[in-house]
Amino acid sequence: MSKFIARASFTCVFYLCITPVILQAQTGKDPKMLAHGSNYVQVSAPLAQSIIVKVKSQHDDISKLGLHAVPPGITDNVIIACDIPAKIGKKSSAADLEKLAKATPIAARVDKDQIFDLLIPITDATGSDLGGGFVVMEVPYTKASNEAEALKIGVAVRDEVQRQIPSKNAMYQP
Repeated sequence: MSKFIARASFTCVFYLCITPVILQAQTGKDPKMLAHGSNYVQVSAPLAQSIIVKVKSQHDDISKLGLHAVPPGITDNVIIACDIPAKIGKKSSAADLEKLAKATPIAARVDKDQIFDLLIPITDATGSDLGGGFVVMEVPYTKASNEAEALKIGVAVRDEVQRQIPSKNAMYQP
């Protein structure tokens, strides 16, 4: 009986380990992206990611930092870099795209989380378009007492990120 249990356990573990490989081979897609569903796309922006992680680590006045854009070969605006790696590849929300269309920095109070939620358009260092680029971040109420103060922090962070982006294409290079 114990041989049967051991064999059944081994078979289950084997299939659990090999299933992602089979899925990727059959679909050509990363299994992690399949698990997220159609709200995610596969994207790689190593330079953008390193900039976001570096800038976020230097700012205790923000609690989240993400960069959205339309990557080459993709039609959707997505998170291309974020201090929360699981969010990379997530499609930008309709609400964020509506805010982006206003082409101005926006801060919204979120009382339940005690933060200001910011969305700020961004370009590369030369002022060129990143393909619908914008940064999102959260400024805790403990760091800003109103939307104007939060935006001042946010614009400074955006400017710091922007200065480090040589071009749209450079963000996606290894």
